[in-house]
Amino acid sequence: MGRKARRTGGSSISTALVRVLSSYPPPVAERHTDAPTATLAQIRQFYSRHAPLCDGEKFLHIRFYEREKDYAVASRWTRLLGAKAKTLRQVVRSEWLRDCLEKLEPFRALWMGFQLGSFPLILSWRCRQEVEYYLSQMYEIWYVITGGDAHLCDEYTVEKLGGLAPLWSSRDRSTIETWFATRQIFPRARDPGVRAQILERVLAVQGLILTFQTFFKHVKILGPVMLPLRALFSAGELCPPRDEFSPVPRRFPSVRDILLQHRHEQPAHNDRQCLLQYSEHDERFFECSNPGLYAYWQLCLYLLRHAHDPWKRPKETCDQAASERPGWVIRLGHFARRLGFESDQISSFCSQDPDLSQIRMHMLEERPSVLFSAPVNRFNAEADSRQKGQAIFEPRPPALTPLMTTDSAAAVRAPRNHPELFLPTIWSALAQERRHALTEYGALVLTSMSFFENFGSGSVGDIREGAEPAQALLRSSSVYSVPVYPDHLARSHGASITFWHLPRRRAMHPIAEHRCDATKEDIKKAVRSVRAQGVAPLFALVDSDGRLRLCDPSQIMHRRKRSKQPNDVYHVFGDEDSKIWVMKKFDSHRT
Repeated sequence: MGRKARRTGGSSISTALVRVLSSYPPPVAERHTDAPTATLAQIRQFYSRHAPLCDGEKFLHIRFYEREKDYAVASRWTRLLGAKAKTLRQVVRSEWLRDCLEKLEPFRALWMGFQLGSFPLILSWRCRQEVEYYLSQMYEIWYVITGGDAHLCDEYTVEKLGGLAPLWSSRDRSTIETWFATRQIFPRARDPGVRAQILERVLAVQGLILTFQTFFKHVKILGPVMLPLRALFSAGELCPPRDEFSPVPRRFPSVRDILLQHRHEQPAHNDRQCLLQYSEHDERFFECSNPGLYAYWQLCLYLLRHAHDPWKRPKETCDQAASERPGWVIRLGHFARRLGFESDQISSFCSQDPDLSQIRMHMLEERPSVLFSAPVNRFNAEADSRQKGQAIFEPRPPALTPLMTTDSAAAVRAPRNHPELFLPTIWSALAQERRHALTEYGALVLTSMSFFENFGSGSVGDIREGAEPAQALLRSSSVYSVPVYPDHLARSHGASITFWHLPRRRAMHPIAEHRCDATKEDIKKAVRSVRAQGVAPLFALVDSDGRLRLCDPSQIMHRRKRSKQPNDVYHVFGDEDSKIWVMKKFDSHRT
């Protein structure tokens, strides 16, 4: 090593020695005791300034040399990827992803946060449209900010601005203005006029300022959404058979494409109507330009409210997984059916009771089958008994729209779920006044909008115009009159029950349609007759406080015991404004 250094000349012996020793890891170099202390100090300083090449820099070099057809140099850069070379080939084969990344190549400062090794997992979720929209928004944001001059971006600026929401948070706005005033960001823009234009464009960004760093942080919310959606279809529907005579590689459709292919318009409604969920207990129909897309978004929002993190899901035995499913999974199938989606798996879910399945799962968790056993009939009887005990629970009244922003200065983490993620709630929240900082709800809404095309918020006005006019009555406490009994259905002093239809009219007077004896068999017959007349009827009784409360048909006999009008059962059909009557109060006198 000493001879190799002396060949370079006496005046540069120290420099050559540093270069030679720098080719070794620091512990190895420091074991050479013949090196001067000053040289070792230079080696340490050299390594302190050294940063390994990031995935983004390697990717950009490989793509550049491949386009220049310099495959030898491209191969050398590819070897630097190590095990990630296979991931690179997977990304390049995906045409839509390759096109999105090529558009972002001029903005080289963005690529500092590029994580090539994360793409196999992301691509396995089959969320092509969501990732494509996010990356397209990223390109549009930075193209507008810089006016197309990608040279103005630098790594420090991208790192500082990523994830901020200047249009929503006054704190973010003031922070950005301070950085501009002190020239901490966009230092390459020296002209005051250009800097003023850039500042104006940055402050006008509608949602979050997106970068590759924010992408790999935000994309984690898609896993708990896409994986349960795949459970709605069989393996044959998810993976179409491969044509053995076709040389073209098989392309798997995205989850969104599969769902839209299996959506059928309901015969009772036109092709521009879609079910809109206002809360867990309130669903209405509204008109829109693309019902399938709104139905898909609502399934995704359902999973953002209910799904669990797949990496934190408790382990379950094979017997348990095969026999029972969580209640939220079965409700997902029921909700998908109401939105118009059809498949064999959805039909299987619709034949199951979500509450009963959840109870059975809890019983198996309390007494694992590997340690305990019980006769099937007694196990089923106990599950039925626990389900009947759930009659004590009542649906909560609609909650207020959560705040997007707050005046608090406390740090906010970005959650992955929230109980108030409904399309109408999100649309209402977007009209709120901007305050100091984003709330957890606001951060999650803006993050999810970056993937799901803003949930159609740009056409909210058109949708609201086409919605049913009774929307304003959702949270009303108006008092309605007790229904008038016609002569042929006069109130009987005996044990009989009258079924009343709650119509959607300006004069909302209930209509007596069925009357039966207060027996379980007669009630079943009356319920079947009601169901044959309309779509998804909801039943309710007058509670002790004079308000209508939802009631499952199987619980009518039990709920009559504490009803203020035990001989009256009310119903409304799902194709009408289902909850206009629910939670409303009746007068104590009859009109």
